[in-house]
Amino acid sequence: MGKLRTFWRGLLAGGAAGAGVAALAAVNRSVARDAPEPETGAVGGEAGTYQWKHGQIFYRHAGEEDAPAVLFVHGIGAGARSFMWRRNFLPLARDFRVYALDLLGFGYSDKPANAPYSAELYVELLTDFLREVVGRPAGVVAHTLSAAFAVRAADERPELVRSLVLVSPTGADHLSARPGMTGAAFYGLLHSPVLGTSFYNAVTSERGVRDYARKQLFYERRFATPRLVAHYYAVSHLPGAQYAATAFLSGYLNTDAREPLARLRQPVTLAWGKQDTTNPIDQAGQLLSLNPRARLEVFDRCRMMPQEEHAERFNALLRDAFRG
Repeated sequence: MGKLRTFWRGLLAGGAAGAGVAALAAVNRSVARDAPEPETGAVGGEAGTYQWKHGQIFYRHAGEEDAPAVLFVHGIGAGARSFMWRRNFLPLARDFRVYALDLLGFGYSDKPANAPYSAELYVELLTDFLREVVGRPAGVVAHTLSAAFAVRAADERPELVRSLVLVSPTGADHLSARPGMTGAAFYGLLHSPVLGTSFYNAVTSERGVRDYARKQLFYERRFATPRLVAHYYAVSHLPGAQYAATAFLSGYLNTDAREPLARLRQPVTLAWGKQDTTNPIDQAGQLLSLNPRARLEVFDRCRMMPQEEHAERFNALLRDAFRG
């Protein structure tokens, strides 16, 4: 995230000096007008909505109603949503009652500009969703920074979470970092209607999405398909999509999950790509030292997305983790 933040600041310095606000606003209008509609239905199952206090939450569900419950929680980033579980959702529905939600500010859920986007908001959303929609203890599989939210939810409401699978979880080395004055200023800047939108559009261009997928998400470039790039690009340009992403880039979603992880009594599995450069696998040792009851599953020839690059093995891991 630090490199991306530095990149945005560099763009600001060059953009403000070299282009007028009116020209930037015109480009922003063009991007919004020409953005395609996202693909729908790729995850499978039935669509549902949960009317939460901060906005309507979109989710999908499948499987027998009386089967053990599993909740999929996507990671945090521009264009993120439950689409990332499309190779896992229906296969798990053969044995479980599965749910996959789009977090507030992401995907097809509401994206209010004035929502208090923070780790606390997402922890509360997960606990409320588990209690009011799932309605019974569930296994939770969560990706990157959302893994920290899931850990806190499991610690604060252990009766709602039976077990956890944490995929490429954000490392303990910087989870506690708060935005401070610099982050607050950066957050305000990115919320400016012209400059902030301009730099969000620059980072979430089709080229930016494609390069990020090829270099950070996947070990095998072939997984960064035109379909995937088009979907992430379209979702990242839905109206209001920049609000939660801005809070993330500014550090407002950071949370210290080290003590909650150490307190967990539920089974915990860490699923990690051996070649993950965003959350390097050496961070797994720090998390395992916090909770020696946790176990680590390493996927070779894989970066941040074992659920896609090794879908069959990953699904078997989920079945094993959630049947216990």
